Amino acid sequence: MSERAADPSRISGPNAIGVVDVGSNTARLVVFETSPVGVVRPVFELKEIPRLGAGTGPDGSLSPEAFARGIESVGRFARALKDLRVPRTLAVTTSAVRDAPNGTEFVRAIGRETGILLRVLTGAEEARYGYLGVASAWALANDLVIDLGGGSLQIVETRLGALANSVSLPLGGLRLTQRFVRHDPPKERELDDLRDGVRDAVRSAIAAFGGSNYRLFGMGGTVRAVARAAIELREYPVPRVHGYPIRDHDLEALAELIAEMPAAKRRAIPGIGAERADVLDAGLIVLSEILRASKAGEVVVSGTGIREGIALEAIRAELPASSEVLASRSTSAAAERFHFSRERGKEVGDLSAALFDLFAPARGWGPSERLALRVAAEMHDAGVSIDLWRHAHHSAYLVRNYPIWGLSHRETLLAASIVALHAGDDLPSGMRKGFAPILRPSDGASARQLGAILQLAGLLSPAGPRFSLAAAGKVLAVSFSRPVDTTLSPRTMERARKPIERELDVEVRFRNG
Repeated sequence: MSERAADPSRISGPNAIGVVDVGSNTARLVVFETSPVGVVRPVFELKEIPRLGAGTGPDGSLSPEAFARGIESVGRFARALKDLRVPRTLAVTTSAVRDAPNGTEFVRAIGRETGILLRVLTGAEEARYGYLGVASAWALANDLVIDLGGGSLQIVETRLGALANSVSLPLGGLRLTQRFVRHDPPKERELDDLRDGVRDAVRSAIAAFGGSNYRLFGMGGTVRAVARAAIELREYPVPRVHGYPIRDHDLEALAELIAEMPAAKRRAIPGIGAERADVLDAGLIVLSEILRASKAGEVVVSGTGIREGIALEAIRAELPASSEVLASRSTSAAAERFHFSRERGKEVGDLSAALFDLFAPARGWGPSERLALRVAAEMHDAGVSIDLWRHAHHSAYLVRNYPIWGLSHRETLLAASIVALHAGDDLPSGMRKGFAPILRPSDGASARQLGAILQLAGLLSPAGPRFSLAAAGKVLAVSFSRPVDTTLSPRTMERARKPIERELDVEVRFRNG
């Protein structure tokens, strides 16, 4: 059993939603803090490992031991929900119970013993909730979304961001391990048979969708465990599984590490733990075959999934959405939580975007840089809730660590760099060196230039500035819609002018100044 909580005093608020998810391998209770803007954020988690799918009968029936473990786990969830006074709870169970002839009996026993009413999800429902969870954090287009659980593998195809097709395959890590593996560690022939059993099913399912050039997003406990282990092996500078790109070399390195290693030793690998140690081979093989069949270069890990999807449906969040909308929802939720001005952030964001559009064509900036600047602008005052005098430093920390959806790791680090630089300071050497494996060589210069844009927009915003380029792009003309002499001091205007002239090689001319 594991338990994680953040700010427990907020858990019992009127907008909190508890989600119980009883899977084939693990079971979780997550309590979400919800926001009117359409964002959910986990504030409490309790995890159990009942392994309902272990020791099933020849017909897939749950064993008496699994019954007992499941009732004990959900009972602990019920007591936690009561102690926390969570006003609303939604509870689901997936493939192990769905496929078991005695699944209905198990659901009744859970209700009788714990008071929690489990809803057995169909494969299509499980896929849809997973899709909603991923769509809340990523701007989906023509993509594949996979959910690798203990009992099943869900694959969703999206077109123009909407759910187009889905399939549920009996290729969960626990189920495959029980079917093919008889030794610890597995014999090579066992893994070969497992791979053969996975390859045709995955290839046929993806080929049936009929699409191409897919991006690939992955969720589920096995996917996250692989990402955590890969982050440690690579010494990756962002210790966050959400957004981590799992590539073939990650899978190969981890497979080589665990070869001939019994489950008891695998538990010591960071990120794997006892619940994944004996099913890791199957998970690596499934991911590898999905990469090959989809011809995608990587699986981008989503930290959001089925539980978020259930909570998001409950609050009627509008999905899918663009990266800009997802990021804006996140920054709005951050403003609610940390008590900084959402309105000012939006105003400075609009001004920064207007300046960006003037300078972007000549500098080769694109949507990623625009999104990073927009997030930096909307979050640039967030650190005031910690310390006014070092607010840029603390704002950059919040950009890096608060969940802002819609951004890749590179875009997140670029936004954090822009925030850190917008007050006129340089990046700490630790940030420069640490971010190097993710940021592009040109991102350092871009962050300084975008930081200068943000500084000018933030300092001049009280006077309602309007911008235009003149003299073949060598002059930035700034006019004002509000009286400058009552809103801006000469020193403020000088502080706004100097960085952008230095970084973007333009002359700033104020009108009505």
